[in-house]
Amino acid sequence: MNGQVYLSADRIPLIRDIGMSHTEAAYTHPDRIADYDVFLFVVRGCMQVIEEGVEYFVGANEHLFLKRGMHHWGLPATAPGTCWYWIHFNVPFDDGIVYREHPPLPEIDYYQPDHYHYVIPMPKYGTSPFHLGLETRLKALTSNYLLPANHGMLEISLRVCQLFLELQKEFQQKENGLQTGKSDVIAGRIIAFLLQHLEEDFDSTSIAIHMRLNYSYLSASFKKQTGQTIVEAHARLRMGKAIEWMRNTSMNVSEISERLGYRNPYYFSRVFKKVLGEPPSSYMSRFYKT
Repeated sequence: MNGQVYLSADRIPLIRDIGMSHTEAAYTHPDRIADYDVFLFVVRGCMQVIEEGVEYFVGANEHLFLKRGMHHWGLPATAPGTCWYWIHFNVPFDDGIVYREHPPLPEIDYYQPDHYHYVIPMPKYGTSPFHLGLETRLKALTSNYLLPANHGMLEISLRVCQLFLELQKEFQQKENGLQTGKSDVIAGRIIAFLLQHLEEDFDSTSIAIHMRLNYSYLSASFKKQTGQTIVEAHARLRMGKAIEWMRNTSMNVSEISERLGYRNPYYFSRVFKKVLGEPPSSYMSRFYKT
């Protein structure tokens, strides 16, 4: 059973409670199936937790995420003197939304209707240099949680969201440093090629020749790494350039269409609406130009 805990990019995790605990004697983690996710960070000692039969020993400066709806418990195996912080939270996913596993690519990072509909996997368990400053931050969060304040729970939730994102980024960079994935290199080179040929129609043969690899292989690798096809990426990159010109020039829709190599402005408008969810004329009306 998958114990992966996710955040959603379109809403923040909502904190139920947060605190610090310590034990002077051997400790047994409660046996439960929680209706919330759990974040544990051990300051000193070692905590033993079992989740759906998988046993974890969380040592000093290590964290563990426990997923809601999964059975977790412990044996009297947590060391005396163990001290840990805990955060109980819920991520309010929208059941009517299909969340992607891949975030928008930085090169095509402009808003569209489903821009924030993706999940962010939290690193299940481990440690990193980031953890060395976690005790100070969690201590401050716990202290502020106990103080009455206007919008106090919202502020704590925002700060925890930022902490989780920084934690995920640290582990992502650590993973990328250990793995120089071939698909990562392929996706980056393909995007670089597409950016150089935005004003041309899509040509799979040219990409294959440039990359010196079979296009079917390139397509599968790109899709696996980015969550979208090369054709989709090309269209989004072209629309990104169109948006740049809409914001920063006086060109109209027909001129932008021609500049991007579209022979028919109506076809350009159709592609723009498919990618952005609205016609280019409607999108342009949002901008104030001097």
